[in-house]
Amino acid sequence: MYVRRLVTAALLVVCGTAAFHAEALVWPDVPERIERGLSSPDPTSRRVAARDLANLGGTRAAPLVLKALADADVEVRLAAAQSAVRLRVNAANDVTIAWLGERETRLRVAACEVAHAMPNPRAVQPLARALGDADPQVRLACADALGASGSPEAVAPLAGKLDDPTPNVRAQVARALARLGDTRAVVPLVGKVQDSVPDVRQAVVRALGDLGDTRATQALLLALRDNVPEVKVEALSALGRLRAPDAVEPIAPLALERTPGIRQSALVALGRIGTPGAVRALVKALGTQEDATAGVERTPVREALVAAGAPAVAELTALLDRPVSPAVASSAAWVLGELRATGSAPAIVAALRKGTLPPVAALHALAGAGTPEQVPVVLEFVADPSPATRDEARRAATALLDPARPDGRAVEPLAATLKNPRTSTQERAAIATLLGRTGAPRAANELIGLVNAKDESLRLAAIDALGALGPLATAGASNAPASAIGRAADDALVPLLADVDPAVRLHAAVALGSSGGLEARRSLLAKLDGGEELDRFSLFEAIGGVLARHPDEAAARRVFRELAVAAGPERDAVIGAAGRARIPSVVTSLAAAAKSDDVDDRRSVASVLAAHPGSAPALALARSLTADSDATVRAEATFALGSIGDTSTLPLLVGLARGGDADVATNAAGAIARIGRRAAGTSTSSPAGAPNPIADAVCPMLADGRATVRANALAALAGVKRRCGDGRAERKLLAEDASDLVRGSAARALVASTLPEDRPVLERCSAADRSAEVARLCRPRTTTTTNAPERTHAVVIYVVGEGAVATARPRAPFLLEYEDGILRAGVADRRGATFDPAAPAGEVALRRPPSP
Repeated sequence: MYVRRLVTAALLVVCGTAAFHAEALVWPDVPERIERGLSSPDPTSRRVAARDLANLGGTRAAPLVLKALADADVEVRLAAAQSAVRLRVNAANDVTIAWLGERETRLRVAACEVAHAMPNPRAVQPLARALGDADPQVRLACADALGASGSPEAVAPLAGKLDDPTPNVRAQVARALARLGDTRAVVPLVGKVQDSVPDVRQAVVRALGDLGDTRATQALLLALRDNVPEVKVEALSALGRLRAPDAVEPIAPLALERTPGIRQSALVALGRIGTPGAVRALVKALGTQEDATAGVERTPVREALVAAGAPAVAELTALLDRPVSPAVASSAAWVLGELRATGSAPAIVAALRKGTLPPVAALHALAGAGTPEQVPVVLEFVADPSPATRDEARRAATALLDPARPDGRAVEPLAATLKNPRTSTQERAAIATLLGRTGAPRAANELIGLVNAKDESLRLAAIDALGALGPLATAGASNAPASAIGRAADDALVPLLADVDPAVRLHAAVALGSSGGLEARRSLLAKLDGGEELDRFSLFEAIGGVLARHPDEAAARRVFRELAVAAGPERDAVIGAAGRARIPSVVTSLAAAAKSDDVDDRRSVASVLAAHPGSAPALALARSLTADSDATVRAEATFALGSIGDTSTLPLLVGLARGGDADVATNAAGAIARIGRRAAGTSTSSPAGAPNPIADAVCPMLADGRATVRANALAALAGVKRRCGDGRAERKLLAEDASDLVRGSAARALVASTLPEDRPVLERCSAADRSAEVARLCRPRTTTTTNAPERTHAVVIYVVGEGAVATARPRAPFLLEYEDGILRAGVADRRGATFDPAAPAGEVALRRPPSP
């Protein structure tokens, strides 16, 4: 489940309970019972016991598995081999490799399967000899195992079996050579491009593409003439992955083929090659086939031009100046939008004015390629008669307006649309949201009257928009009208904290936290002393946000005094609110609260320390809490170091990452990743090629047995755009790790700093990874990244349970993934929430804890 980060409070669903070790489910007498079964003189009893081995934990099962592997009964040994694979009993390899000499075919196949699951250098030579086995099943299994071995010594024996009499074996040999990634296999594979069996030719062609060696180009061009469509499609894919310029001319006619599979494969190949010639061939395909009737949807040729990247921009920009059909112009503009080609925005507007580019297509493109200069053009269409045009205009305006860069030009056109009686309620809510994104103080005048609207969606949109406008009073401190607007906004929002609708109270609290001024602070503090019944959690949420922007010692002390009477979940709200004021006295108060015997208090203190970057006492307190007696406190303090620590904190974090608690280790690697990201846009970041302390700290963690630690280590590498040595470890994790989280972070690392050897791995991932999200991350970015410091937001995330009624889950375990791929592990506080004062912009997702 995903949660937008434009608000500071959010809900996530947590499934299940805390993770526990599988061995905790095994009854104490089960290992003894299985051991007795394995010693039984009855083969049937031993077979049952051998199958039950897989239900034990690895530590208990290992000696029993090895015992069963030596059994005289074939069925017992086969069951034991399956258990060895499932439990990763590496010592089994030394036993089963001897089975390659057994008469029983199933035992020989099982030996190869064990070697495939747990590669061992000592198994390579026996497996190579077994490639001459009389049974094709054994030869196929051995080829598969050699491909998984990763050993250079496996290349020669495999290459020698490309002439195996069994087609399935030849195809598996080709796949194994591709998996090894050794370019010595290119020449032998080239010789099999014209194999008599189509499945073998297809496997060979795919292998040549995977190896990424341009020596295969001519053979692959020959495969384009194959009379089997599947082989031709595979050849096109391989030529695209080779990025072979020589292939453009033979491929170009296929981009206009009537057969969809061949045509689309040709388009993809041309996009990957990405030369000027390839771009021209793709441009000729615009407005044809699927692209002829497309509106603002993706089409194969559009995606191919996006893949071509920068070389396509000049050609497409020039195309908009020509008398082309609306379909061609729409596709050209669509691609420019996807490529964020801001330099082409004037050409998009000019084509719109000339009438060659339909408004819907132009506005869709400007959402990606536009700049603030195009805002007036977009606003011309927010009241257009066409609903589709209005939708795209609002989408473009949302993309181009940024509250951090106030733009008063948008207020009047949006206000006029808001007041138009023909504007639907749903559209009025969208317009209200856009008024908030203008960042202009006078937009508040249009929004204040809507906070009591009858329609809930419009009401909440207006409240959120007032929050998005930011601190109106302080923004115009030298301007009396602006200050008056700020007070009026505060006066409109503060009473909503007593509204009967809990959604209104929450949204009002968030808005006040983002925009409330000094008057709001006084009003909110006064409510602590008043007698009215209030949603105190919303009240403290609002106070915390205001104190973060307007810190005050007296106000913070007043909030801290509530700890004397607060109990349970309210204590977390008090600590979170008062703790956000960035003043020395608050850190002193947090240090006092950290001495509490209450674990929940200490955990809340640890999380709010992240709101105090640059404070030496806060850093010292966080360091001390990483040694707390409670692991959940240590986990929170460790993650907080990512926001307030620096490279001097790395030795401590590295030590914590090596510890036995999974949450602490995960957060230690995540904290290192955050430190790296913060330093990446500053003068303290090390230049390319120079030693990098972040990379030095996390590279050893790529071999950690915990998936979440590996994932955060990779996220750290992505953040600083560095690699570990030759990058082999990252490539292996992307290709082979069982965890989607690890492969996703590996994709981020490879894309952020791509080495030549990475391209085949990224190509395979984008085309075939079992996770659609990982495949997406493996594709090249179409946006330009900068080293500017990232914007962060304070966020309170409520972890709620599944069911008809969503209720917060106090102390529920969670694993969060932020937009930048960093993972955070821990347990919710007494409210069923967790707080992060420095979350990156974007989305946050709740993830299931992966297996190691």
